[in-house]
Amino acid sequence: MKRILALFLAVTAAFLPLFSCSEKASTKTSDTAAATTEEETCPYLDSLGDYNFGGEDFVVLCRKDTEYEAGVDELSGDIVEDEIYRRNLEVSERFNVKIQRYAIEGNWPQRESFMKTLMDEVAAGGGSFDLVLGYQAYMCSTGLADYLVNIHELPAVDLDAEYYYHDIISQITINGKLLYLVGDYTLTVWKHLFVYFFNKQLATDYNLPDLYQLVRDGKWTVDKLIELSANVYSDVNGNGKEDDGDLYGLATDFGNIADAYYSAFEIPITVPGPDGLPMINTDISKFDTVVNKLSNFIHNSPGVYSFKMVSTMTENPLNDMFVAGRALFYPDMLDYAVIFRGLETDFGILPYPKWEETQELYRSQSWNGYNVMVVPKDAKNLEKTGVLIEALNAASLKSVVPTYFDTALKVKFTRDEESAEMLDIIRKGISYQFGYFFQVPLYAGCEAFRIRDLVDKSKPAVASTFRSVENKLNANLETILKVYIGESE
Repeated sequence: MKRILALFLAVTAAFLPLFSCSEKASTKTSDTAAATTEEETCPYLDSLGDYNFGGEDFVVLCRKDTEYEAGVDELSGDIVEDEIYRRNLEVSERFNVKIQRYAIEGNWPQRESFMKTLMDEVAAGGGSFDLVLGYQAYMCSTGLADYLVNIHELPAVDLDAEYYYHDIISQITINGKLLYLVGDYTLTVWKHLFVYFFNKQLATDYNLPDLYQLVRDGKWTVDKLIELSANVYSDVNGNGKEDDGDLYGLATDFGNIADAYYSAFEIPITVPGPDGLPMINTDISKFDTVVNKLSNFIHNSPGVYSFKMVSTMTENPLNDMFVAGRALFYPDMLDYAVIFRGLETDFGILPYPKWEETQELYRSQSWNGYNVMVVPKDAKNLEKTGVLIEALNAASLKSVVPTYFDTALKVKFTRDEESAEMLDIIRKGISYQFGYFFQVPLYAGCEAFRIRDLVDKSKPAVASTFRSVENKLNANLETILKVYIGESE
């Protein structure tokens, strides 16, 4: 118990702005939520000034699958959603607005209809939506850009505030223009963060070293992953062939999960050019080495079970393998900790491995199905939109994110103090790249020059693949940059 308290105090010191208002928020009940006193109000909300929007609606267009992120209708007993309910209630009362949600289908298969809903509304000048929370991978479409407001021009928004993610802001602000915003209001960024899960019983059975200490010592690298898992295999179902009924050292797909190695191994897709604008990274020597090492590992090691996830799949067999105790290591999104809470065998959480020990931080990124905030050009009252964006992110920093990390994950779902410590290490190393953020339009119309496709091949031809798509990548990048610098520059 003393160690848990010490860990919490250490995290609080490291992330003081994040937790500065969370203690009272976490002890509120439904009876006190409706009466937020001045003493309980987060200083971030106090700093926004006196605004009264006369009971107007504030309408958020969002996806049905992630509607909870924008708001919930009532207290349900779910600790995170209850904080979201209280957050919206506090903000609504503070600024005299009615926060409403317009939720439609908006996952990847429905991307065209989601964007059309937004574009049609803006084209008609209806002003029905004050804010949009949309799927990052397709919201960065160049065709959508003309329908969005430059976030830098929004009143009341302080992009230096703690509740916005400065790494991504700096990466995707071009020529003073920022169309997409990510902050603590977009909880899906955290839920979709890539991590490595491991089965603690299998780690003991195979005499693995203390994995947490490897992380602390900076020695959790891809070579160490290969060493520890390459020969972990057992024909559990006894059918004489390797399939998903057997036990493996690593169970992995090479779809979205592989994309995280861009950040984990610090491989930039784009780099700053002489004019400061992004340009395609033509130094592919490290990328070539990474791809060939991973390809050799998954194709030639008996301890690896891998397959290629495609968009038409509805189930991921790897989840079942890990839940059944047939995988030592399993990389996936952080929110899978919720699914794994039913495991009889304890599991732990690690960051993605480093490329080599000299790398300073353990890097990770979120699956690009998280939501970004955008403001439609026909929003009726940009001052109201700016104030509410600021307030909702500030209030989320106060209570929602700490509740998700410290209660839902660190206490309710994870099985040990060390996994909680690992989450803090992972959080410190979150990394976003311009090239990954714009991956969908960047790779449009050409064979993807990306880890997931190349590693899927037993003999990846990295250099020739790059040469075959380099011109198209540059053309696509030019199209993206025109959104920010115009045709004439």
